[in-house]
Amino acid sequence: MYLIYILVFIIGLFCGSLVNYMGGGVTREPRSFIFSSCRECTAGWQWLYMVPILGFILTRGRCPQCGKSLGLHMILVEIGCGVLFTLLVWRFGLTWELSLAAIYCLVLLILLVTDLEKMLLPNVITYPGFIIVFVLSVAVMALNFEPRWAFHIPATGFFSILNNYLVSALLGALTGFILLLLVAVVSRGGMALGDVKLAGLIGLMTGFPNIFVALFVGIIGGGLIAGLLLLSRLRKRKDPMPFGPFLCLGGMVALLWGTEILKWYLSPLSTP
Repeated sequence: MYLIYILVFIIGLFCGSLVNYMGGGVTREPRSFIFSSCRECTAGWQWLYMVPILGFILTRGRCPQCGKSLGLHMILVEIGCGVLFTLLVWRFGLTWELSLAAIYCLVLLILLVTDLEKMLLPNVITYPGFIIVFVLSVAVMALNFEPRWAFHIPATGFFSILNNYLVSALLGALTGFILLLLVAVVSRGGMALGDVKLAGLIGLMTGFPNIFVALFVGIIGGGLIAGLLLLSRLRKRKDPMPFGPFLCLGGMVALLWGTEILKWYLSPLSTP
């Protein structure tokens, strides 16, 4: 099993490189998917420079063509993706759930990178993401599968429909979208519409009520990091800070452990 984990970690590293490549392609102006991870120039790279970790070391963290710094986060994304894929295999095993969760996490990682770099959550990723997740949700319901992040609500009669996977996914999307839309309206521009759509996408992935776990983790994580940046004076109060990466991380946590977190939180209600 350890050999499988090592192999999966390596696959995750290459997927992390793909995430960086896609993130650069959708935010580059004009949009172009050249064989490069540089966000500035349009020159292609040798294939060796695109190898995870090794490419960053060989280029010394700079584009070999224009000399622009690539950013330390790029190698962190590669390593983080390797760790994430290993966690997914440890959590779900070599099952169909693994494939589903990996697809969802890759979409979230691309959005995490684009928002971190350019404070953008591109519709070219978000809208196809909605279509892909919806189609997969329909397939899961039709095949009568149930992923581990699906949470059973103790309901009878008509309300038992809430435990239908597709209904749960659609309700999660609606919940995430409306809650973040309310925050955007109240904050008067403090939250962008891209974050609202991202919350809807995460709700479609995680379902109801797992969307609350994703939002809670995202809000708490974003608040803690913002507080640390303010205390260290690395950011000022009026400086913009992307919220999308924290929502994406919250979505990943909900996919991995959302059901267990909800059961732990609700356990006092079930005890006599």
